[in-house]
Order: sequence, then structure tokens, then C-alpha cells
Amino acid sequence: MWNVTDWQKVVFNDESRFVLGTDDNRVRLWRRPGERYHSPHTVLRHTARTAGVMVWGAIAYDSRSTLIVMRGTLTGQCYVDDNLRPHVGPFLNGLPGEIFQQDNARPHTARVAQDFLRHFQNLPWPARSPD
Repeated sequence: MWNVTDWQKVVFNDESRFVLGTDDNRVRLWRRPGERYHSPHTVLRHTARTAGVMVWGAIAYDSRSTLIVMRGTLTGQCYVDDNLRPHVGPFLNGLPGEIFQQDNARPHTARVAQDFLRHFQNLPWPARSPD
């Protein structure tokens, strides 16, 4: 069982999209079985992509990375070239003994990303687990 000192060594990171308008075109609601398309639970929506910005960042117990604005589609190679090599590597090198945690998004599990991260200690993360 991990204690507080163990968790203080973990560097958490993730990316998130922030919508610059009032609607991100996502509907969140709980439904009972069989109510999937029940008319009170359906809403007509504008389906065009809304303006937004995708950002990436990492936090540790007593520090944080710079916030990185991500452009275009994130692939494994882009993740290495735009995030891991210029930002994560130096950040983790400045925090000796830290454990890097990331979710199992496809760019994170790409071979090129895993090859880069083999030089750092990583926290295993279960597949399809919530962030």
C-alpha cells in the first residue's frame, strides 16, 4: 500500500480541450436501461466543431510543467517531438526519483513514446480507467 510519501513522487500529466464558446457539443446525463433514445433525453444540436484549444500539462507534488498548447492531431510522434522531448524529459530530469504517470491514450502508448519513456520510471495505468 502506498503512503503519502510515495504519492509525492508521482508526476501526473494530461491534456484537455477547452472550448472557447458556450457549448462543447457534449451532453452528459444518466439514463436507465432502455431510455437511450427516449425523446425527453434527446436534443437537436449544432454538430460543427466549436472553436477551442487543446493544452497539455504536468503537475508534481511541489512543481508543475509549463502549459503547452497543442496544435493539430496528436500522434505518437508528435507527442514525443512536441511534448516528451522538449518538456517532459527536462522536467523529469529536474525531479530525480519522480515517477511519470500518463493515461493510456493512443499517443501515450505508441511505441515511439514508450521508447522515449523507457529512460524514466513510469507508473502503470490500467487500460480504460478514468483519469
